[in-house]
Amino acid sequence: MALLLRGYGLFRRTTVDGQQLAVGIGGPTELFGYSSIALVNTTVDMVALTDADVALWSGPELRALAGTDLGLALDAIDRLAGFANVITEKIDGFLHQDSRRRVIRILARHQDLFFGEPPVLARSDLPSLVGTSREMTGRVLRELEREGTLARVGRRGLRLLHPDGLELDAMVRSTRAP
Repeated sequence: MALLLRGYGLFRRTTVDGQQLAVGIGGPTELFGYSSIALVNTTVDMVALTDADVALWSGPELRALAGTDLGLALDAIDRLAGFANVITEKIDGFLHQDSRRRVIRILARHQDLFFGEPPVLARSDLPSLVGTSREMTGRVLRELEREGTLARVGRRGLRLLHPDGLELDAMVRSTRAP
């Protein structure tokens, strides 16, 4: 289990064919790795996006703690159930959302990391977070740029010009039935 004390980390997994997919982003005070309670080997790595300090506990150590601390065990169950919902949402997004909707959803969800000063995430991080090709993601970014929602800055950056474009999409998404 990992506790991010300072900084940001990207959680990624490498598929059987070698493609790297971003499965999540963590920030300060977030705990990750609850599956280690079940002593399950994970296929997910954490890569630092910024300078970071991390505290780590082994699976057996965490399992022993959960066996004696009901609060920790219930927190782990709640967190794992939350991850199951996130995974289901991602699968639904891959199956039922076009690439434009997926790019906008990720930009809206991580606005502070893409558009903050300084930004933590770059344009090059989008394809693995969205689950589309670099070309498809670039095409969507060019559309959003033509519409005045955002601007590409340099080789890596993005600037949000019209936040309503992202917020409207996020609002529509959150009002749908689960």
